[in-house]
Amino acid sequence: MPELPELEAFVIAQRDTLTAAPVAAVPVAHFATVKTIDPPIASLAGSRFTSVGRRAKRILLESEAGDTLVLHLMSAGKLVVGGKRTKTARLVVEFEDGPDLIMTETGSKRRAAAWLLHPDALAAELAHIGPEPLDPAFTVAALKGQLEARPHQLHAFLRDQRAVAGIGRAFANEILHAAMLSPYQRGAILTEEETERLHAAITGVLGGAVERLVPLSGTGLTTKADRGYAVHDRLGQPCPRCGDAIRRVSFEEHTVFYCPTCQTGGRTLADRRLSRLLRE
Repeated sequence: MPELPELEAFVIAQRDTLTAAPVAAVPVAHFATVKTIDPPIASLAGSRFTSVGRRAKRILLESEAGDTLVLHLMSAGKLVVGGKRTKTARLVVEFEDGPDLIMTETGSKRRAAAWLLHPDALAAELAHIGPEPLDPAFTVAALKGQLEARPHQLHAFLRDQRAVAGIGRAFANEILHAAMLSPYQRGAILTEEETERLHAAITGVLGGAVERLVPLSGTGLTTKADRGYAVHDRLGQPCPRCGDAIRRVSFEEHTVFYCPTCQTGGRTLADRRLSRLLRE
């Protein structure tokens, strides 16, 4: 699933292109993808996008009429600017003079979604989302407040969009490795030094990834191969900090990757899925 760095890099790289010309038409708008009917998505024709932004894991394209096209890619959605329309295209925004914006989705689950929302509906859609971690207002004190309000284990805390916006499983793994903190550690009992370390890792890992990915986002959202993970999806490979083998803990919806030496005092965490298979 695309997370904050990939989406923010897309916004920065494509802002000028997607605001340069009026929309000519929306020739593809799959019924399972477009979640709103009023205003109709076809009403974008003739209007120009005045801004391209992001909130958490949503891309926001505000039109001259005041309505906002909201795109949420979920696990299998992709965004391409230009290129050919394939059979996996779920939404195509065609511009009068410029490349198409194409939203595709592979697989059968059809989770990717698009909405065209009036301002009040947009505010309601975004109301539950927590602070943006790259916003200057996201200070160490702000992070501490969120940790106290939601005393989860750290990996779950980072993925909670009400706590911190835009982080998913991949960058939760990366942040905790950078902070040298266990994914199972409780956020509410972090020391001051650990909280500062976590804050530095959040802003440093995400900010560095955005900077790295902007030049790679010229034709759309970057691929997984571009993201340069240190631990995520690197099972058995050496930790770039200490050389220990990267381990994982598998759950139904996500997988935790970590370094025992750097994060858990050398302790290997039980793999829940493997343990369950061995019992059956």
